[in-house]
Amino acid sequence: MHAAMRILALAIMVVVLTACWDQRSIQETSYVTSLGIDYDEKEELYSIYGTLITMSDVAKTEGASGKAFPSYIGHGKGESPQLALKALYRSTQLRPSLDHLMTIVVKENALTRIPDILDSFNRSRTVRYNISMAATTEPLDELLASDTFFNSPMYTFLYTRRVRGPAVPAVQMMNLQAFIRQFYEKSHTTLLPVLKLDRSSWKQGGKSKKYIYFDGAHAIVGQKQHEELGEPLVQGVKWFHSDQKGAFLEVRDDEGKFVAIFAVTTGKGRLTYNRHSGKDGAFKAVVSVKAYIYELHDKAVEVQLEAWAENGIREKLQQSLATGRARRIDLIGLEDELYRHHLAAWKKLKKTGIEVTSLPIDVVVDVKVTNSGKHKL
Repeated sequence: MHAAMRILALAIMVVVLTACWDQRSIQETSYVTSLGIDYDEKEELYSIYGTLITMSDVAKTEGASGKAFPSYIGHGKGESPQLALKALYRSTQLRPSLDHLMTIVVKENALTRIPDILDSFNRSRTVRYNISMAATTEPLDELLASDTFFNSPMYTFLYTRRVRGPAVPAVQMMNLQAFIRQFYEKSHTTLLPVLKLDRSSWKQGGKSKKYIYFDGAHAIVGQKQHEELGEPLVQGVKWFHSDQKGAFLEVRDDEGKFVAIFAVTTGKGRLTYNRHSGKDGAFKAVVSVKAYIYELHDKAVEVQLEAWAENGIREKLQQSLATGRARRIDLIGLEDELYRHHLAAWKKLKKTGIEVTSLPIDVVVDVKVTNSGKHKL
């Protein structure tokens, strides 16, 4: 009798443990892969745009049909980001999920609402800290519905964490964890890359295509103040914000005539502070670049080409620093260098009200050609 009861209890447990009463097929779930966030100051409402995919759609693109990947772009409004999402979800025919959210794009109008946006999504257990962050000035519905190459949903800068080659941006997209760390750091100026749409460079079957590219950045200072930085401005300071491997570097002579193109193999900026230089100290910005000759239009020795390249980088960096000084924007992390490694000097400047960007900066550039591309230059 006892043996029979034990067998019956064991059978019941086996049935319960192996039951699939709450099973849900992945084809029955719609996954939000990217979100666009805007804010209307007059209406005091958030706008949320979301890109949806289903696993069945992804499976179809892996076959031989060659059909284009369908884009589902939803839109909802609300007094908070979550209320806007709720409005978006109400007509979603399949159960929505943020488990595969990869990118959040913030419209420039919503940059002043970053604290509320972060609070909203940080409380969601499904939103991971490795999703990418970017800004845009484009209509969000057009940006999220931009074309992709070869009908693949992943062949777009919207989902590319690190861009390599000639298209490498001056400011790469950062993940949510890095953004939060910089945003709430009192000494840091956060640079968000700006995504725009190229509507004229590509066609398919005679029809124009819209593809995403990087163009400039938004500087966020003091958590609420933000400034738009054009592409020429961030090009001068790109060595401090982005791995430039594979980027093209234009080389011009002293008269400004184009003579060559270098392909960068390594390029980085380094910042140091000397508290004994001048009354309040001074900075030294060093840019080190290694590259090979990709294209040569005028004959010149390598030493001359290197000198011209150094002059071009130095001139752009000095122009960017001068613009940053005039607009009181720390473009290369001057204050962060002081705060982390020279705290006493940082406190002194804060106490006296001296702007860190007003301190002198000595710019040093070193360019080395590692390969001429031919046996003879």
